[in-house]
Amino acid sequence: MSFGKITDEGVEKLRARLGVERKGSTMHRRGPLRVSGETINRFALGSGDDNPLYVDSEYAEASRHGALIAPPSITGYLERSNGASDGFPGCHTIWREAKYEWARAMRAGEVLDSSSYLRRVEIKPSKFGGGRAAIQDYETDIVDADGNKIGRYDTSWHRFERSGAKKAEKLKQRELPMYTPDDIERIKADYRKERRRGAETLYWEEVELEQEMPFVVKGPTTQISKFAFESWQGASGWFVGHKFAFDMFDKHPGLPFINEQGIPEAPVAIHWSNERSQKILGLPGAYEAGYERTSWIVHMLMNWMGDDGHLHQLTQRYPTFNLLGDTTWCHGTVKEKFVADEPVDGKRHAVRCDIWTINQRGDITTTGQAVIFLPSAEDGN
Repeated sequence: MSFGKITDEGVEKLRARLGVERKGSTMHRRGPLRVSGETINRFALGSGDDNPLYVDSEYAEASRHGALIAPPSITGYLERSNGASDGFPGCHTIWREAKYEWARAMRAGEVLDSSSYLRRVEIKPSKFGGGRAAIQDYETDIVDADGNKIGRYDTSWHRFERSGAKKAEKLKQRELPMYTPDDIERIKADYRKERRRGAETLYWEEVELEQEMPFVVKGPTTQISKFAFESWQGASGWFVGHKFAFDMFDKHPGLPFINEQGIPEAPVAIHWSNERSQKILGLPGAYEAGYERTSWIVHMLMNWMGDDGHLHQLTQRYPTFNLLGDTTWCHGTVKEKFVADEPVDGKRHAVRCDIWTINQRGDITTTGQAVIFLPSAEDGN
């Protein structure tokens, strides 16, 4: 009777886990992540990013890093528990916000471990789907094999009762995009405008306030492009079939939905099907959960800052969905320059930027801020 509902009993059970270290299996990780060169390549290319720091060993070894490095956004997959899999079985999940922090780059050959903690559970009326909604916030600490802190990852999730999902009338008015050959040619032209600084050092002194970063375009998203990104880990977590899927559903009976053929499937499959998203959630079509947008924004930031910069912090908020077929342009503008009290990755000179993504309709689909540390021409670091 509690399936798909936010009940007082469910709230009590969830709050009992506040502050408890979580290191068990989740939809993402079943143990530490070995950052091999192959893993880095699959993750980077799956998001459409061919930065040579990720894919060219000879180039990366000649850089200050001395080895291939992983795209910073890979840390999003080190979360051990989150609102997509924790509590309220049968309730759907929307990602509200993500905050990343990196102490240094992650190099090929490293093993990264993590612990996650539930930090907040708040119940309120649901404006999206009717009924009750839950806000669940999580913190994940990331360390290397020696226990040294690599970074931190905080997420906030909106849970709502699945039975009320079809009441999301305001989103039904959005139509799935259609493109003419001319539209596609304009998008291809924007791909050709991508600029990567690479080994040409960007010094802090060169940066001006309100300076715009060269944009990065992604899309139009397709089922194939989504599979390319989501398959980087291979078979694991929710991405399993046959007896492994039934073992997972036996362990978590509230996890699957029943598809149009009467077969239980993990809810991640909703992200690939317009028909399922329309029927089950009342949305215009399938949608991207947010992880890809992180990789896209990181792509833009790494292009701009070059090989010698360090991406230290990134905050993202998700005001609306990125639907299947949408095209996304990533943008950033410098808003502040400052000198930090403590060095990060050997640097003290930093810039704070506003970042956002916009789609072909002109909708702002992501907002946020980033902090980047750059070399200084005055002190050489």
